Amino acid sequence: MIILKKNKNSQELLLEKLFSSRVRIRLLTIFILHPDEQYHIRTLETEVDAQYSAVWKELKNLEQIGLLESEFSAGRKLYRLNTEFPLIEEFRGILLKTVGVGDLIRQILNQIGGIEESFIFGSFAEGEPNAESDLDLMLIGQVDLSELSPMILQMEERLGREVNYIIYTSNEWQSRLESKDPFATNVYNSPKIVLIESNDAI
Repeated sequence: MIILKKNKNSQELLLEKLFSSRVRIRLLTIFILHPDEQYHIRTLETEVDAQYSAVWKELKNLEQIGLLESEFSAGRKLYRLNTEFPLIEEFRGILLKTVGVGDLIRQILNQIGGIEESFIFGSFAEGEPNAESDLDLMLIGQVDLSELSPMILQMEERLGREVNYIIYTSNEWQSRLESKDPFATNVYNSPKIVLIESNDAI
């Protein structure tokens, strides 16, 4: 059970507990990104790709601290984000800027054709973003810029940060790696948050 203790460290303790579980992070991402939606546990079970018992446990915890609220409709218990929760903006900021940013971007990129691989690199991938950090995004494949441009604007709006993207075809990327291009080599050897994987890319 997550307990919100009333002392000077209660916020730190709560944040530590909230972001310590994969299932919890996936649930938080769904609810934060879709604050007006209601979800039944069976739907969430599929979305989170976890067992019913694990999802139920986390929903119960999140409802107990007040981050989620529920109601019954046609005999089904539906959950939604409590947008009046005192720390909702802090949670939203942490989730979108760190642990949940990959899911948000992946969701947007999946609407674009031709991307064989994509990953975040730079300060976000290294876990060291600050208030001024841009997000560095690598796209490998045959990417249509007319499709990509509005999606990048959508990302920036959702994240509240500038998104810097670099596009290579698969052959260009492999060629740069093989020729030991300094930039490509540095990116390849640095931490990455993989968004879209390819058997033929790195």
